[in-house]
Amino acid sequence: MKVVTKMDLDIRENVPLSEHTTLKVGGPARYLVEVESEGEVMEALKFAKQISAPLLLLGGGSNVLVSDTGFAGLVILIN
Repeated sequence: MKVVTKMDLDIRENVPLSEHTTLKVGGPARYLVEVESEGEVMEALKFAKQISAPLLLLGGGSNVLVSDTGFAGLVILIN
């Protein structure tokens, strides 16, 4: 699903978090967006607020374990 936001972020659904952690484990994120600027972070936060979704900020994915059931909110992947 492509969600249209002010900055036209590419918010994807059901993305395996195992692709974004160094241990390569973890179920899907309900929503995931990759951001590169402060403005994109702000837009992603607005989206999460609109849908009342919990947030997970993810950097390099090290020292993170994600359940095989995944994360039922928005993961903001900071590039």
